[in-house]
Amino acid sequence: MSGSALLDQVTRGDHVCWIVDDEAVRLDTLAEVVQAGLRKRERVIYTGDDPEGILAAIECRGVPTAEALAAGSLRASTPESCLTSGGAFDPAVAMRLLREESDKARQEGFPGLRLIADMSWASRSVPGAERLPGFEAELNVLFAEGYLLGICAYSRRLFDPLSLRRHTSTHAGAAGTDMPFDPASALRLRLTPPYGLRLAGEADIFNRQALAAVIEHLVDQDDGSVAEIDVSDLRFADTAAGRILAQAVDRRAGGLRLVGASPALSRLLDFHGDRGALASDTDAEADSA
Repeated sequence: MSGSALLDQVTRGDHVCWIVDDEAVRLDTLAEVVQAGLRKRERVIYTGDDPEGILAAIECRGVPTAEALAAGSLRASTPESCLTSGGAFDPAVAMRLLREESDKARQEGFPGLRLIADMSWASRSVPGAERLPGFEAELNVLFAEGYLLGICAYSRRLFDPLSLRRHTSTHAGAAGTDMPFDPASALRLRLTPPYGLRLAGEADIFNRQALAAVIEHLVDQDDGSVAEIDVSDLRFADTAAGRILAQAVDRRAGGLRLVGASPALSRLLDFHGDRGALASDTDAEADSA
């Protein structure tokens, strides 16, 4: 499978767990993803082992890395310089650095920031690496703002199946050599200021932690205003996703409602005892009047 067929449908706001098991596909895909970002005039940041070697490999595949580096639209670094500090992984430090990079890209006029991270470092004995899944889940709040695009590459050679499943669930989407990223089956989460969230795609075991983290963020923004979750483009939700939504409604005590629920999702919420959280068509019309 070519690189272009694997991640060609990712867009700003997506946070994808990319399971890698073929070196040629990895390099082809990296070249395509970097090239796509440069064409869209986004800033592209790559972090991983041997960044110079990676840049040379994708340069050979037609990506003008030297030109992009000189222009500031492409940057590359090792994980130690941006994800770990003092030899340890600190989620708070990493989150702060990512927010700073996002703010800097905005200030410099880039329409988006494309982050590509080789997560091989997490397979080594790095202090704090056990906190990575929680960090990856929390990152979805940042991605849901719609400016960042994130691709985290996990090697099947370095991570066992259980670890890969755990990491996959902290991302909103997934891809692999025989499974290209599909926005229809991934979960797309987009925050809609000031107090809203739009869900699209599928919410299931593969992205459960990503959903929970963003919903938790929305619940925490409780200043008395009514928050709204638009689920009209949510094609599927499993029972755990329904429970996450129902619990969020319960916790925000009347300050959160769902709009556009399908009959299947309505039945699922009814099962969890939160049918009253659904906004009717009449409510929506009244709000827009």
